Amino acid sequence: MSPSRLRRFIARRNFAEFKVHFDQGMSARTTPPEREQLRQVGAEAFEAFLASSLTLDRELFRWFADHLLAGRVEPSPELLLLAQRHERAMEQAQERARHSGLNLTTPVIQLKRVFQLSWFGLAGFKSSDAFEIRRSIYRSPQESNFACALSLRWPGLQVLPNYPLDQIIDLDRIRPFVSAEAWRRGRYLRVDAVLVVPFEGDPIAGFETDSKLHQDPKVQRLDGYKNELMAAARIPFLRVESEDPSATSIDEWYSLLTDQAYDKVSVGERVRIRGNHTSLVPLFR
Repeated sequence: MSPSRLRRFIARRNFAEFKVHFDQGMSARTTPPEREQLRQVGAEAFEAFLASSLTLDRELFRWFADHLLAGRVEPSPELLLLAQRHERAMEQAQERARHSGLNLTTPVIQLKRVFQLSWFGLAGFKSSDAFEIRRSIYRSPQESNFACALSLRWPGLQVLPNYPLDQIIDLDRIRPFVSAEAWRRGRYLRVDAVLVVPFEGDPIAGFETDSKLHQDPKVQRLDGYKNELMAAARIPFLRVESEDPSATSIDEWYSLLTDQAYDKVSVGERVRIRGNHTSLVPLFR
């Protein structure tokens, strides 16, 4: 998709068509200069979209915002200020809508039952995030919930998320016992969560939260390498899966870990205190 054709969609304020063709252009094989042109056109489209009306299509706004935070739209200072202004206007509109449904003349009634009232609106984008270099160690709320459930289920251990596999396995020592491809890939693989002894760092067990992405043959091949390496290192490796991982709560993860994982993790065989016994190491049984 050429930039000139994309600009014609911008001129006609046809942002729905722009969205379709812009995504096609980004997913196609492009050279770095071509991709940079797409980023600049994306910024032009976002600015035109924000200037088109005070009442914006929320889905399109979210689409532009996601591309901006992912670096697929050039984040000029003017664009960020304009996005921040509209973001604030939408938040104020949501607040007015929330209060408009309240009957402030009704007397207060004391209830005996506790309930929760939630208001949902546009989330996931803050224009200030585009200026931020740091990011959370958790790639998604799912990972955060799962790490919290691990900490609650094994409160005496430390949880390390998205941990490099070569930090818990001496790949050179297990090289004779694994395939050449698994050994080569091991330096680039990560484990979703690792339980370790606090302050000592000895790994107790590794965990993977499988999703629908793991049905892809390429992902399954990488999963096989992880399984092979963790088995060779004799580190318990547990794969857990829920029907909808993105909506699984901390309590649900905790229940799953209790029912299916707790009896498979043995802490005693790996615990040692190097500060007191520097010459003692755990032996496998």
